[in-house]
Amino acid sequence: MRLRLLLIAAAALLLAGCPSDDDDDSAIGDDDDTTPDRGPSPYTLDDVLQLHHVQAKGTHNSYHVEPENPFDSSHRYTHAPLEEQLELHGVRQFELDLHYRTGEGFEIFHLPIVDEETTCRALEDCLGAIRTWSDANPWHLPIMIWFEPKDDVDAIDDTLAELSGRWEELDAAILDSIPRSRIITPDDVRGGYDTLPGAIAEQGWPTLGEVRGTVLFSMLDGGDHRDEYVGDTPNLAGKLMFVHGDGVDAPFSATFKMNDGTDPEVAVRVAAGFLVTSNAGQAPDGDPAHWNASLEGGPNFISTDFPAVREGWYAEIPEGAPARCNPVSAPAECTPAEVENLP
Repeated sequence: MRLRLLLIAAAALLLAGCPSDDDDDSAIGDDDDTTPDRGPSPYTLDDVLQLHHVQAKGTHNSYHVEPENPFDSSHRYTHAPLEEQLELHGVRQFELDLHYRTGEGFEIFHLPIVDEETTCRALEDCLGAIRTWSDANPWHLPIMIWFEPKDDVDAIDDTLAELSGRWEELDAAILDSIPRSRIITPDDVRGGYDTLPGAIAEQGWPTLGEVRGTVLFSMLDGGDHRDEYVGDTPNLAGKLMFVHGDGVDAPFSATFKMNDGTDPEVAVRVAAGFLVTSNAGQAPDGDPAHWNASLEGGPNFISTDFPAVREGWYAEIPEGAPARCNPVSAPAECTPAEVENLP
């Protein structure tokens, strides 16, 4: 599979990893061929650096708009639209809270009634903004998107429905906005190995040359929603999304959300090749000391409420252009400009 990906990348086609050779490919859905022409690569280490070698900025509740009367002080922040976060603030990881409204489909917001303001309510609008920016910047790092099922209190709004049983519909909705060839799936990482941890231990994630211009999705849930999505495919064969890991040995474990980036276990998992997202710099005030300590702890994506310049402090990736070499996992020859260097 790697060889085929490299050949395609050399032909300057925009990819998200080639489809698996497994018989489950057809379960993913149809692709489209509307990929931008990238021209020659501006990077010299794209066949050396892999996705787990990077560290980039992310945002927590990436759609969030501060309500007029915040119910809690942790709701006191407003994010720019997703495309502006990508373009102006160097964000490469989003967290989108997922709901389902009867007759409307999937929506993105925090909590019904008390904290419902959002820059892109309809899922297709959120993904469409990401796709448009990606089309215009085809050499970007992969964009990680966490979907957090957030229907636990949706019963207070009788127009909202449970998410259970809607995962095939979610996959279809994703593919309506972003084609399969632009998505890194579990099959693309697992290849011929039986489990995702086994593949990661032996070969790591794809090289940056294989996956620039792509996105990957992961479900931020460790309970019933995740178990239902995994179903009878514990290694996620044929699935579109990754899921939050359950220890390092579960056959589906590849991506983790570990809230404290200074937890020593973060560095252990990053060094082993897993992708880890951690929170730092949260509302209402942010915490520069915790952000800086998290940077050195090695999460691949550090998720903040304050990605942009503001009075006093904001979350910044040192020397990032906008991302940098991961201090835990990157090889010595890595430089920030070889990770990503967009205008």
